[in-house]
Amino acid sequence: MERQDYILCECELEPLESFVASLEENFEIKIARMPSICMTMVQAEDSVEFQPFYLGEALTTECEVIINGQKGYGICLGDEPLRTYCIAFIDAITQIKDVDLQPVHQFLNEQAVLIERANTIEHNHIQRTKVDFKLMEQD
Repeated sequence: MERQDYILCECELEPLESFVASLEENFEIKIARMPSICMTMVQAEDSVEFQPFYLGEALTTECEVIINGQKGYGICLGDEPLRTYCIAFIDAITQIKDVDLQPVHQFLNEQAVLIERANTIEHNHIQRTKVDFKLMEQD
């Protein structure tokens, strides 16, 4: 579930929107709570005493849907009403019994590969900017 949330929050919005639109016609959808912007407290853990504390607030968007009687909830950082609807939609259908989840798993796996590829490219760009101080000392 944590992996699913990460992928849905990090993937490109256009393929996510298209994927959800392709599934919507097969379900009875009710929006229990329209996507809305809110502030959410961000919790962290002290690395010395391992005590929880709050870093502050973050702007988030949340949404709740009911699909075939099953509630789904979506939340993500920033002002992203369409993404939170899509997250809530997928959250709900993955909890419905007797639903073929193969397309959902396939979509998530494809997006995970794309996210990993983008992260690798970004990491490589960052590595090129690092200074090697040992080389500087040789002069």
